[in-house]
Parts: sequence; structure tokens; C-alpha cells
Amino acid sequence: MIEIYLFVNPIGPICYQSELTLLDALSDQRKKIQLHILPIMNLHTVGISMDYLSMDRSDLGLRNQQTSQIYEASLDYKAAQLQGRKIARDFLLKLQCQVGVNKEPYSFELVKQIFAETNGDLDMFLEDRKSDLIKQNFASDQSVAREMGITMSPSAVVYNFGCERDYGVLLEGMEALRSIPHLCRTDQENYRLFYQKKDIRDADVPRIDSLNRRLVLL
Repeated sequence: MIEIYLFVNPIGPICYQSELTLLDALSDQRKKIQLHILPIMNLHTVGISMDYLSMDRSDLGLRNQQTSQIYEASLDYKAAQLQGRKIARDFLLKLQCQVGVNKEPYSFELVKQIFAETNGDLDMFLEDRKSDLIKQNFASDQSVAREMGITMSPSAVVYNFGCERDYGVLLEGMEALRSIPHLCRTDQENYRLFYQKKDIRDADVPRIDSLNRRLVLL
């Protein structure tokens, strides 16, 4: 089995493209793959969003505005997740496309419009969106990100249990995520060649005690 944790900015255009590319690549895989898409919010994700929108990073008002939008969009996505992965992913991609790619201003009216297009239960979504559970789920995602050493988006952690490895591989940035299909292969020869190419040494592998797993940083 393969388990992938993908950390994204819920209104980020780069993350949007990365998700499309990854989902397309995984559609060709015949192995059992569990993909977890988690929203992440930190100084890096906020800064990158400001750069894309040509905002002055030193403007505290604009920074607070962008931080608030990423946070609210993250809660929107967490609420959508309560109605299943398919609806949640559809909602996330539509939201990223509208706000991130098309640069349409984020608003709750836009959120409702987008969710209505997913064929999900809008009334349930609006009710869930106000609950403390959504905030708790988002906080849990941030804890996972910290434990895995995630500092930027998009980032991914890939665990391939078919290769008898007791660590995951951490990929940072859109270009690095293109290696995921290779990491999904289970033959040992492919893994050996992959690690030689990336010049990874076991001694360089940091441990994450709270998860009892190790990560290789590519």
C-alpha cells in the first residue's frame, strides 16, 4: 500500500496545478493508494500568495487579509471533507481555480456558489462550516504538518509500504512532486536507482519521534 500526504494552499494557483498533475499521474496507478490532501497555512504560504497577487509583503494589512482568506478557505475545505473525498477534492480544485488562478476575490458567496456546483448538501455544508469540529480538524492538520517538518506548499510525504521501508520521502515544491510516480513503484531496483540519483544517505535521514517514522528530504 502507498500513502501520500499532500500539503496545499487552499487558494494557491501553484498547488492547484500540482494537484491536477498528481491526480492525473495517480489515475494510471493500479496499486492501492491513499491520498490525504491537507491545507497548510504559515508565513511561507501567505508570502507566496502575496507575491502572486503582487502585494507588498511588508504591508501588514494586506498580510493579515491574505492570512484570513487562507484560513477561511481551509475551513471551507475541511467542512467539504465531511461530505466525502470526491466532493471535497472537487470543491478544493474549483476554489483554487477561481481564487488562485482566475484571481476572483475570495468571499463566502463565492464559496457557496462553488460548493453548490459539487452536488453536495449545501445546507449541511453551511451548518458544518460553523462548527468547532472544523476548526479542530484544521488544527489537527497543522499539527501533522509540523510533525512531518512541512514548511512550504505544495509539499508531499510518500510512504511506500511495498518496499519494506520504514521511512517516508519528503518532497518540497511543484517540481519535486513529479517524482511521486517513481516512489509509487515497488520494485527494489527502481528504489535503488532513485536514491542513487538523488544522492540520499541513510545517515542524513532525520527522525520524527512523534510519528515513529523517518523522512528523507529530497
